[in-house]
Amino acid sequence: MNSLPRLSFRRTPIRFQRQQLQKRWLQQEQQQLPPKPSMSSNPTVAAFQVVGKQLKVTLKYTGITAVSIFLATAITWQSYHLYIEHYLESTPEELSYRARNLLHGAHVREHISPDYALAANYIRQVINITLEENQQLSESSDIIKKLRLRLADNENRAGHVLEAITEYTRIWKLEPTLFVAKKLGDLYMRIGDQEQAEQFLTWAFQQLQEGKGNNKEDDELRIKTLCSLASLYATQRQFELALPLLLQALKAMPQDWICLKGIVQNQLCEVMYGMGKMDEALGWAQASLESSSQKDDQDCRECGGVVSNNLGRLLEMKGDFDKALTHYKQAVLYATESHDLIGQEQYEMNVQRLNEQVSQEKNEGTTVLSAVTSAIEQQQQPVKKDPVSSWLNGLFNKK
Repeated sequence: MNSLPRLSFRRTPIRFQRQQLQKRWLQQEQQQLPPKPSMSSNPTVAAFQVVGKQLKVTLKYTGITAVSIFLATAITWQSYHLYIEHYLESTPEELSYRARNLLHGAHVREHISPDYALAANYIRQVINITLEENQQLSESSDIIKKLRLRLADNENRAGHVLEAITEYTRIWKLEPTLFVAKKLGDLYMRIGDQEQAEQFLTWAFQQLQEGKGNNKEDDELRIKTLCSLASLYATQRQFELALPLLLQALKAMPQDWICLKGIVQNQLCEVMYGMGKMDEALGWAQASLESSSQKDDQDCRECGGVVSNNLGRLLEMKGDFDKALTHYKQAVLYATESHDLIGQEQYEMNVQRLNEQVSQEKNEGTTVLSAVTSAIEQQQQPVKKDPVSSWLNGLFNKK
């Protein structure tokens, strides 16, 4: 029987195993280490190569950042336009995409970051674009009329009175309305054309008297038209015509119209002063000040400044300088709160003028008194009298 060959296994020495492990560990460490810088015989070329690599990396991340910012801005811009369109102010569907975006910009400049001149420019572009692109819309269409009214209002708010008159006149020629007549009357009063102002305001007043307006908006328009026409007559010093109009407006005014009530009461004060009725003027001024102090509103603050100044003037004319000075200072506070720089300057001048006047009168009174006293002392010499003779003289004088 043949015997199988014996297999002999040779053990790997432990020292060899350790060498193998150390070798693998060194290979792994070398893979993790950064590559050794290559040696170059030209350091300048090597430096430019390093700078070029760094510049590529910088340009890469700069480009990624710029694209990200651009995309974020575009998304934010488009989202804001959608928000205005769906939640703040929807635009007519007849307008083009560009025109609707311009109207969104006008909304921002009217309500969020006010710049009425820029808003008027946006709306003017919308009108021009719409008339050029959409042949179905004309100057007589409702959309263009509303845009013209909005343009005229922004021109008025921006202080461009002549441009506002031009836009309102265009609308008036197409469709005469009470609102446009009232606006034109007020604007012509601002530029001093009283004849044109009276023509539009009297037309509006006659239409209202005939019952052409019966809703709540027309009631408000009626009251404001009465006030504007009364102001025109007061400017013309026709106080007998202004007085009944103001009383009628005050009677028809709702109780919650606090600021407008104060304005009308101040106008009544000025009318009474013009008619020479000082006590009635003072009473209406005090009533106006009480009304304007009931509400923290821009119109109330402006009215408070005007009526406080009027009260100061009336009290100064009556000779009550202390109260007059108090009301002049109160007018300055109202003007400061309402950001009325012109009124603030005028009221401060009144305070300074009255202070100087009071100081001058006090100094003049002191000077006159000292002069009289010194003259008397120079003319009269003191005479020493016997106490008994003085008592007898007094006794005979009593008899």
